Amino acid sequence: MNPSPPPAPTTAPRNDWRALAGTRPFAFWAFLALLYLQLALSLMPTWSDGTYYDYGWLALFVVPFFFLTRWRETGPSGAELEERLRRLAISLPIMGLVVGCLLLITLLRMTQWADSSWRPPLVFHGLIVLGLTAVLLFRIQGRSIAAYWGCTIVVLLVIPLPMGFESSLIHWLTKGVMEFALFVNRMLGLPLASQGETIFANGIPLQVSDGCSGIRSFQSGIFAGFVLGEFLRLPLLSRLVLLASGFGLAFLMNGCRVIYLVRHAVAHPDADLEKVHDMSGYVSLTTTFLLIAGVGWLLARLEERMKDRGVDQANPA
Repeated sequence: MNPSPPPAPTTAPRNDWRALAGTRPFAFWAFLALLYLQLALSLMPTWSDGTYYDYGWLALFVVPFFFLTRWRETGPSGAELEERLRRLAISLPIMGLVVGCLLLITLLRMTQWADSSWRPPLVFHGLIVLGLTAVLLFRIQGRSIAAYWGCTIVVLLVIPLPMGFESSLIHWLTKGVMEFALFVNRMLGLPLASQGETIFANGIPLQVSDGCSGIRSFQSGIFAGFVLGEFLRLPLLSRLVLLASGFGLAFLMNGCRVIYLVRHAVAHPDADLEKVHDMSGYVSLTTTFLLIAGVGWLLARLEERMKDRGVDQANPA
C-alpha cells in the first residue's frame, strides 16, 4: 500500500498577498496610505505651479510600486506581521510617537494652508513622515528596512529644496550655462559679449535667467536617473554613474539649447524668440530623458554581461 501523501503546508509563502490579510495588517496599510496621502496633498501645489517639480506627480505611482516590490522580497509572512503589529499596538512608546507625529503633521498642515509655497514646513513634514515610517518598519522588519532606501530617496527628491539653496543652485547653473554657450559660440566664430546674465549677439540682448539655467532639466534628470536605477536594480556604482550622467547630460543639453537660441537670434533677428525658447526647452528636456534611458540600458547590459562572465568563471566547462 502506498503511503498517503503529506498534507499541504498551511503557511502561505511570503510573497503571497493573501497571507497579509487581517484586521491589523489592513489598518497598518491604511495608516501608511493616509500618512503619505497627506504628504502628497501638501506637495501638490508645488508640483502644479509649472516650475521645477512637476515630475513629482510620477512619485504617486513610483513610490508604491517600489515599496510593494521590496515588501514582497523582505517583508514578514502573514502570521509574523500579525504578531509584530499586535506588539506595536500595545507599545506605549510607539503609540506615543505616532500620536506626537500626527500632532506635528496637523500643525504643519495648518501652516501650509496659510502659505503652501513656504518650504520649511514641507521639508519638516516629509522628514517626519519618513522618520515615522522608518521606526515602524524597523520594529516590524529589523535591519532589512535598508531595502527601502530607494523609496526614501524618491520621496526626498520630490520635496522642494530650501529657497536659499535652490537660488544658489540656479545662479551656479546659469553662470555655467552662460560660460559654456559663450565659449562654444566664440569658437564657432560668432562674436559675443556678456554683462551679468545677458548675452549680446550683434546688439541683440538675450537674457539667460532661471528659465535657461537648466534647473528644471537638472532636477528632472536626477529624478529620472535615480528612478531608472532603482527600477533596473543597478548596483551602487552603476547608480552613481547614472546620476552623474543625468547631471552631465542635463547641463550639456541645456548649454546646447542656449547656443542654439543665440545663433537663432543672430540669424533671425525678427523672429519670436519666446516660441523658440519654449520649443527648444521641450526638445532639450526630452533629449535628456532619452539619453539617460540609453545610459541606464547600457549599464544594465554591462551588469548582465559581468554576471554572466562571473558565472562562466565559477563553472568552467
